[in-house]
Amino acid sequence: MSGGALKGVRVLEVAQAMAIPMAGQVLADMGADVIKVEPPAGDAFRHNQHPVTAGESRGYTVLNRGKRGICVDVTRPEGAELLLRLAASADIVLMSLKPSDLPRYGLTYADFRAVRADIIVLEHVPLGAKGPLGGDGGYDVVVQGISGIGAITARSNGDAPVNVRPAYADVGTGFLSALAVVAALRHRDLTGEGQRVETSLLLTALALGNNLVNWFAAIDPPVWERFAEELAAIRAEGGDYEAQRRLYERRMLAGAHGNIYFRHYRTKDGFVSVGCLSPALNARLRAATGLRDPRVDDAEFDMGTPDGYDALSALLREAEDLFRTRTTADWIRDLRAGGVPCGPFNFPHEVFSDPQVLANEFVVEIEHPLLGPYQTFAPPLRMDATPTAVRGPSPLLDQHTDEVLREAGYDAAAIAALRAAGIAGALPP
Repeated sequence: MSGGALKGVRVLEVAQAMAIPMAGQVLADMGADVIKVEPPAGDAFRHNQHPVTAGESRGYTVLNRGKRGICVDVTRPEGAELLLRLAASADIVLMSLKPSDLPRYGLTYADFRAVRADIIVLEHVPLGAKGPLGGDGGYDVVVQGISGIGAITARSNGDAPVNVRPAYADVGTGFLSALAVVAALRHRDLTGEGQRVETSLLLTALALGNNLVNWFAAIDPPVWERFAEELAAIRAEGGDYEAQRRLYERRMLAGAHGNIYFRHYRTKDGFVSVGCLSPALNARLRAATGLRDPRVDDAEFDMGTPDGYDALSALLREAEDLFRTRTTADWIRDLRAGGVPCGPFNFPHEVFSDPQVLANEFVVEIEHPLLGPYQTFAPPLRMDATPTAVRGPSPLLDQHTDEVLREAGYDAAAIAALRAAGIAGALPP
């Protein structure tokens, strides 16, 4: 194995939680030496994301494999100075401290550039730098709300929406952040020039809403105006979230009602997922099931009339009743024979025995020094000449602090002094 496409690239990751640690993990899977810089108490995810044992959680472990871990209090001048010294031998810094804190700590792009002119610094600015929330920290649930995608994806409990998990805006931002710094590396290879790179949780969420969160002057103004008026009326009457969601689906999601082609169905013994997004695939589903769609088969059909709406409601009920008559395995066999894209609907525990997942080695098993073996997703990128690979488990708290500081030129006495002062190393247990 070559060591990966990013062998020899050193990354400092100054980040907690999900988005930027995901970026660091992608880079580590590609062979980069990723040094995770945690506060003395450790990444908050060690403690609040399903702890398995003290200081070691599921959430932290699966997002930080293949990294080296050190503890530095970067909020203190001595800690910021230490980080800048480490940056002198780094290619990339992944930074997700609150943007407004960076000047106060002396950890801006200009500060890093002063120690290495060609360094690449990614600053994660969750909600963007400007506006009424500019520079604030951000969380996936918040940007689900601001971006509008929560209104599309959130489950309903009647009165209020329930945010969707997993945190897809966080994960998407991690992937985009990794892409951004790799592109910046390419630019540096060509020009010798480093740069500041910025990603935003909110902008990722808007990008994820691509085909649903948009506006076209040619057709949207009257539709939006009517929807806004009706939505305001429901809210004025105290209508719950479910009533507002139904209005959105009816007015804004054209064709969503009665969509038998792209959904999950209950079967005799479980569920099956069907995905048909073209007229040709729609026809295959009708042929495989015998369902008759009035939108295709009735020349006089009008979706805008009550009769049209009722006809599509009846079609959906017919489809749901039909799928309940046979097992998931029977449906998958016959749908696939008819060229219909489909698959089983798995609960999380079933993923680890799914034959498709296993055949492609999409799950890996990793040995953790405290937690023992655990299974998680394989590196999501695959490359022939420079294979990606899991380089090791997540680091224990403070595991590599002395090692990394020695590499930066600190001797034993200096490291001991930094530890004694609480600038480096973990808090006492």
